[in-house]
Amino acid sequence: MQPPRVIDTARLRLRQPAETDVEAIYEYGSDATVTALMDWRRLTDRSEAMGFVARTAESWSRGTEFTWVISELGFDYVVGAISLRARAADADFGYVLNRRYWGRGYATEAAAVVVSWATRERSISRIWATCDTENHRSARVLEKMGLVREGLAPVGTIRPNISETPRDSFVYVKERNAV
Repeated sequence: MQPPRVIDTARLRLRQPAETDVEAIYEYGSDATVTALMDWRRLTDRSEAMGFVARTAESWSRGTEFTWVISELGFDYVVGAISLRARAADADFGYVLNRRYWGRGYATEAAAVVVSWATRERSISRIWATCDTENHRSARVLEKMGLVREGLAPVGTIRPNISETPRDSFVYVKERNAV
């Protein structure tokens, strides 16, 4: 799999994270509102954002996960990130966006271009994402992109910023034949 290192859309640029992005990553990654329903712990120190940048570079080189930071086209300030984890025949993805940029369609635009690229890869026949059943914004993003709610994963995911008890998640899917 050879993912593009930079992807431009009508309004956004997606690119690999860099050390210069640490402050922006920390801004949204430490925001309690942004991270409440994520499946990763809220950042409490800038060194954790630096560790995230390092892990994304390692994962990219191993081909296990591809992470792009999101910025507005023409500006290099990071407003979010999107990651894709590819396996033999399927891939899943997740995204996060600084809440100052919510409501502009950026999550949908970024996710749509990554899903479009992934579904053109010969090996990927199914792409999917999950979201907490209370994450109505994320569910709407996935539906606008054409993913179909396949079902419910009862007590499917730990949302560590809420509780260590697994919570229900919706599973959204796009099959290659539905593309």
